Amino acid sequence: MDTKESTTGSTRILSGEPVTDVQQPWRIMLTPWWQATLAILPAFLISRIIFLLLGYLGGVLFSVPNYWPGTLTFRDMLYLWYQWDVARYATIAMQGYPGPGYAAFFPLFPALSQALNTLLHLDILETMMLISNVAFLGTLIVFYRLVETEIDSETAKRAALYFSIFPSAFFFFVGYNESLFMLFLLLSFYALRHSRWWLAGLFGGLAVLTRSIGLLLAAVFLYEFLRQKLLPIMQAWQEGQRWASLRLCADLLPVLFIPLGLGIYAFGLYMRFGDPLAFSHAEANWRVGLSFPWVAPAIAIHSLLTLSAFTFATPHIYIDLFALALFSGLLVLAVVGPERLRRDQWSFVLFGLLALIYSVIFPGTPGYGNIPYDPLPSVERFVLEIFVGFIILARLGRRPWFHQLYLLFALPLLAFLLLQFITGHWTV
Repeated sequence: MDTKESTTGSTRILSGEPVTDVQQPWRIMLTPWWQATLAILPAFLISRIIFLLLGYLGGVLFSVPNYWPGTLTFRDMLYLWYQWDVARYATIAMQGYPGPGYAAFFPLFPALSQALNTLLHLDILETMMLISNVAFLGTLIVFYRLVETEIDSETAKRAALYFSIFPSAFFFFVGYNESLFMLFLLLSFYALRHSRWWLAGLFGGLAVLTRSIGLLLAAVFLYEFLRQKLLPIMQAWQEGQRWASLRLCADLLPVLFIPLGLGIYAFGLYMRFGDPLAFSHAEANWRVGLSFPWVAPAIAIHSLLTLSAFTFATPHIYIDLFALALFSGLLVLAVVGPERLRRDQWSFVLFGLLALIYSVIFPGTPGYGNIPYDPLPSVERFVLEIFVGFIILARLGRRPWFHQLYLLFALPLLAFLLLQFITGHWTV
């Protein structure tokens, strides 16, 4: 007797008899995410091993004198990662906001660190690094799925790799909020691209509670809503289907979650310090007020032309300007040339452009002697948020020479900046 088998949805037809498989829809839904996890796992694990190895070698050899007979403890090695803003997040997690100067650091990451630390009873730094690394694993999975569904799996794999080993990618390993923010940012984008408006708004609100730049997602939400919904709304209205038109407009409501995230934090600051804008006022300690986007790059270029090449400020300015120029160029390539994205994908470019502008409109305050040590503060860290740049790099990376060039430049610079960080030197 002939046996016939076919699968449609969750029902399998075997010998003409329907057999319901309740697991089939879940398997269909989870399989691509599991495959994405397997695809990004080598990049994730190898990059973590590299960071641990560099932390161990650099931590021991750069923190003790030659031929030192003593022994470092595990805590000594762990607290090599307790640098710069890590200390501020740890303080907030353990004590709350001790003063208005801490308000520039948004609350979700330290709040999660405190909550998880209560459960695990670990050192707060261990908890923060655990959250950072687990969130980055999720970030890579979502990033892979986003690029895979928008372009293809090979580009997705390269994008995840390039993202993992970018010279400032060690911030996804240490106790910073970068990983958590990128996870919510990419989840919001993924939901928007699949017309899951309420999820997109929810993740956008969580992104804002993690970092102020998440507010830019409101513009992306509006852009995607108009791109996907404007024509159907107009058609329904013209056909007299007023109620159907209003129901389509209701999908715009979740955008309110995004500013709501900032509103929640502002209310908390008002209750704590009597100043709902304390997060903005706190940045006056290290940033000049709002400026035009070209002011900070102009200060940086002027500094290079007037300062000696061997001053403390000069190499930092070179690094900042290179990161700014690189991602400016990648944004251009995203809309013109053979590697450009489709027009329906320009919401990626919109966010990248807004994020790049956001990173330069608050120049750093001059240092001692009025020398502009850091006119472009943290630019090489902030460009990590311009994920479309890594998509374009991955498209370029299908050429073997470009792929090798990226690896040869990115990995040594990554090692250098990481060693700078754990030895307490000014990194980004």
